[in-house]
Amino acid sequence: MILLILILIPFLAFSKVYISSNYPLSGTNLEDVVNENNYMQVVQMLKSLDIVKDVSVIRINDNVELHVELYPIIEEVKIEGNLALWKATILNYLGIYEGQALKDVSSEDIENKLLRLYQNEGYLDAKVKVNIDVDKDGKARIHIHIHEGQAYFLRGGMYKGTTINPKELDKALNIVEGRIARQEELAQLVFKLQDVYIRKGYLDSFVYFESVKKERLNKPLWKVLLPYSGRGGFLSLSSAFFEGISNLFTRPISTLKALTGRGYVAIPVFEVIEGQKYEFYFNGAHFFKPEELLEATDLSYKGVDPLSLEEAKQKIEELYKSKGFFDVQVSYEWQGRRVEFSVKEGERYRAYMGDEYIGYYDEETLQERLNKEIDRLKNGGYTLAEGYVEKFVDKESKKVYIKFMIQKGTRQVIKAFVYEGDNKNIKKIFKKANSKLPAIYDTKLIEDLNLSIEKYFKEKGYMEGDYLPEVNIQTEGDTTYYTYIYKVSEGTRYKLGDDLFYGYNHTRLSELRYMTVRDTYYSENLDDETLETYYASGLFAGIKIDTFLDKDKKLVHRLIELQEDKRGYLDISLLYNTQEKLGIDLYVGWKNLFGIGLNSELSYRKTAKQEIYSLNFTDNAIFTRKLWFKSSIFKNYENHLSYDLTSEGISLSVGYRLTRRTSIGPVLSITTNRFSGQTLNLKKYGIFLLREYKDNPFSPKRLQYENISLIRAEGDTSYYKVDLRTFYLIPLKEGVDLDFKLEGGYASRNAPIFDRFFLGGLYNLRGYSYESVGQPNGGRYYLFGKLEFGLYVHGSFMIFPFVDVGQVGNRFPDVIKALKWDVGIGGGVKTPVGPLRVYVALPTDHMKRAKFYLAVGYYY
Repeated sequence: MILLILILIPFLAFSKVYISSNYPLSGTNLEDVVNENNYMQVVQMLKSLDIVKDVSVIRINDNVELHVELYPIIEEVKIEGNLALWKATILNYLGIYEGQALKDVSSEDIENKLLRLYQNEGYLDAKVKVNIDVDKDGKARIHIHIHEGQAYFLRGGMYKGTTINPKELDKALNIVEGRIARQEELAQLVFKLQDVYIRKGYLDSFVYFESVKKERLNKPLWKVLLPYSGRGGFLSLSSAFFEGISNLFTRPISTLKALTGRGYVAIPVFEVIEGQKYEFYFNGAHFFKPEELLEATDLSYKGVDPLSLEEAKQKIEELYKSKGFFDVQVSYEWQGRRVEFSVKEGERYRAYMGDEYIGYYDEETLQERLNKEIDRLKNGGYTLAEGYVEKFVDKESKKVYIKFMIQKGTRQVIKAFVYEGDNKNIKKIFKKANSKLPAIYDTKLIEDLNLSIEKYFKEKGYMEGDYLPEVNIQTEGDTTYYTYIYKVSEGTRYKLGDDLFYGYNHTRLSELRYMTVRDTYYSENLDDETLETYYASGLFAGIKIDTFLDKDKKLVHRLIELQEDKRGYLDISLLYNTQEKLGIDLYVGWKNLFGIGLNSELSYRKTAKQEIYSLNFTDNAIFTRKLWFKSSIFKNYENHLSYDLTSEGISLSVGYRLTRRTSIGPVLSITTNRFSGQTLNLKKYGIFLLREYKDNPFSPKRLQYENISLIRAEGDTSYYKVDLRTFYLIPLKEGVDLDFKLEGGYASRNAPIFDRFFLGGLYNLRGYSYESVGQPNGGRYYLFGKLEFGLYVHGSFMIFPFVDVGQVGNRFPDVIKALKWDVGIGGGVKTPVGPLRVYVALPTDHMKRAKFYLAVGYYY
């Protein structure tokens, strides 16, 4: 037996897992991760990738081969002939992008979609040809050739078989001469045209869309510059003006041809079978308009026959009775195309609740009052309350006696959440949930508790954690109390397994491992920190982390799918202003140098008056996720109220992450500074402590920033400088945000003017002009604070009342004694990049000198 085991050991030890694929499988550490123990979990991970069509497992003796069948990857999309639409617009409409898996996409699909796109932009003769080539490496190249043709403008509709004036129908369908002819919109007009005929009494009519007739103009069509319908007043006229401007700039050739009489127009053609036109009369009806009565009868849709007329009579009577006309009598006569209803309304009954007169009887108004009363009871805890309106009609006195019949039941109250267990973390969850109790029964309270328990399981790696609530119900008087008793089972804590990366082509695997947060046990927080680190690196356009459970081994494996951002970018622009005249701006960037996460940016500007530049290098995870650095070689120009500063040199800062959001580190700079006819050569070194938190990196609702720096300067002069800045954005409650800022600083006696302090302007004392506080030489001390509220008024519109306080001085007591204040308000809208707002600020010592500002986002 021992001999048999010794013989088998070599075979077991050297069993391997091989990988094969129809296309090269790059940008992954699959071969490093997969082994004979985890290959089935890896198969599930691979199958979740969009690029993977299928994975098959082949057993060869003691070895295993995983064959991965991949979809082609879109390497390039080349578009020719698109003069009217940008490439980005076309790709967004098609839903394809470079780097995407080519699946469920064919040449015919793309051609049909693009034809619809162009036809809906007025290019009714557009032609599209698409070729898709896939090479042996699975790289797909899509070549789209577009012949746009001319854009067509509307002339008017053609209505075959109609007896109605075509201009009247154009007006009803909002067909406006000079507008762009959009194919799908024109086809959809058939439903609107059918409604027009129904409303006009052609109940047996039938309408269908035949085609779009295309014609070439034989005279200028000036309305392409102002496609105005003649209705809607100033707003409609303004909209037509901008539509005309849009025609001129987005379709210049077609518009100019239309203006010279050589353009093209489209005429939607409809076939109309009118049938008989019915005429409806409601004699004796005064309380309701004829249109309201006709709508109540549903005759426009059911047609005219004895059964529908009898139903119409009953509906008219019911409508009148709902408004208190209980003696109403309705009859009708039908002769050919004429239907005449005779209505004897009678007297409207008055409504009484007990002995109280509450107005004329109105069923809708009474139901609203009943609903309000039931809502009041539900808000008071009677969540099962229901009721109906009971009425007694006294025809002799023409009165209706009303009574609300309400069964309010008992008050429904959640008394407590009870946890049967000893886990301190879970006890904290229940303590927080119980702090809101007792409370009116609300399922959201239970859902929030359940979500908190589930969140705890994921945060701590209890992937099989479960809970079972039981409810204890007690009734005391008119109140029913609910006590929820929870049994919580955590199960086995899962360890963190393997990380399978996919999608890195330029980034080194070692760099990815620096940025990937790991620990012995799995926690959802590890994923959050990893995502945050990846986004902060600036290397990736997209990151996705999926988890896969190995329930046998109690492991959590992670699939980290990456989409690398474009590595290089270039922007060159010409600029002109009256101060600096003609100039040029150059911006060059290169991400992920050498695949180690190093980013570089070169910014250069040259004008008639100055030349500035900066060459920056940054790395958010250098050798380890704990370290980051920023460096710059620069020449910069700053325009200030009492001086101008030109500085050039180098700077370097290195940060060590004490925690996820807190960094500490040294700073160093060597600069030459020219200002007010002087030159100072300085070496600065110091230390900073930084904490920054955002609950969302793109659109934060909660934000915290704290930074303190201590700098020593040496060279042509020596001095110290200390700066402290804090900023908080806190949601106080639904629709109310608090924006709080506190700053202070100190500079020793020899500090030059550009390292002294000034206040005033958008970023601090908004009631005062830019840098007007501290003139002319700046202060050695400063203090500033602001308190601002963001109040949601309607939708995304907000108002921002605020108060600022601050001062600059050469002695700190002088700063405290002479604080300056301003008050103001802003208004704006919430956008994805933060609020866009306009401020007006008034200094308290000069209330008539208002300052106005435009601001976007949060500044700190």
